[in-house]
Amino acid sequence: MSVEYVEKVYNRYSSFYDVVFGKVFHAGRELAPELLDLFPGAQLLEVGVGTGLSFPLLPRNIQITAIDLSQKMLDLAKKRAHSLALRNIELIKMDATNLNFPDQAFDRVLAAYFVSTVPDPVKVVLEMKRVCKPGGLLVFMNHFQSENRVTAPFEKAVSPLFYRLGFRTDLNLRRLMDQCGLEIETREKVGFLGNWTAVRCIVP
Repeated sequence: MSVEYVEKVYNRYSSFYDVVFGKVFHAGRELAPELLDLFPGAQLLEVGVGTGLSFPLLPRNIQITAIDLSQKMLDLAKKRAHSLALRNIELIKMDATNLNFPDQAFDRVLAAYFVSTVPDPVKVVLEMKRVCKPGGLLVFMNHFQSENRVTAPFEKAVSPLFYRLGFRTDLNLRRLMDQCGLEIETREKVGFLGNWTAVRCIVP
């Protein structure tokens, strides 16, 4: 997948994303604020904000910077923020592989159902790590490749088919964390049948 292809796919998804994925991913989004351990005045970066489904679940006493590659997704996120009368959110169109922020700019970084949609997950996570303060938290909600010996080869085999839909099914969590120099502090299954995983890492 190229960056341009991903942008095209998610621009197309924007018109029906909430209907199809809103309830499916809701349990993970509900858990995110708890894992983020937010505090008044915290600077939060949400990478791959989509249509802003997380906004109603996040506290209003923090500053949120939210980015996405899809302008159509961001337009819907802007409408949601306006409808909720949220004034603590800045929305920016940006490629997550090249975050235009200084080092250690954020206290917390959230990537909800996003890391498996990008062409270079390692580069994205390294960028998330770079812009987060030491001791800060990175929180991921995502499908990662199963560790089951039967399921894992199947997920790897079908992943090229899912690329066309804008995401992959063979992203290996432990390999990704090792490549990015991160250790998993918290990990738990979320959602229907535990098909998704919530992961929290402390930035060294």
